[in-house]
Amino acid sequence: MRTSFFTCIITCIITFIFASAPLAAHHSFAAEYDGKKPVTYSGVVTQIDWRNPHAYIFMDIKDDAGTHSITIEGHPPNILRRTGWGKDLIHVQDAIAVQGWASKDGTMRMAGREITLPGGKKLFWGPPSE
Repeated sequence: MRTSFFTCIITCIITFIFASAPLAAHHSFAAEYDGKKPVTYSGVVTQIDWRNPHAYIFMDIKDDAGTHSITIEGHPPNILRRTGWGKDLIHVQDAIAVQGWASKDGTMRMAGREITLPGGKKLFWGPPSE
């Protein structure tokens, strides 16, 4: 009787800890990005993040004002794997081109739609705008 009581208490504590762990809130496309503002950037990959709920590519782009870093949000990693992506397709220092939509808040973030890899292969990175 005493053992089952302590087992129940420990189970409740562990369940509470996992249930209350901070989770990344998911958002709609329209809340973050402007589907009427298509953008295209070319640059060099500086980092790749394959974490849920979205994968991200970070790249440096150059223009007349200098070098800027941009964050490109994409589908979750499991969807990317099903559409042909793998960790071996893109690497830090690769030159890529990205088409997608600008962020509504004007920061250097975008929702990526299609990425052109070195060699010309094109793959979807994220959803359509609407």
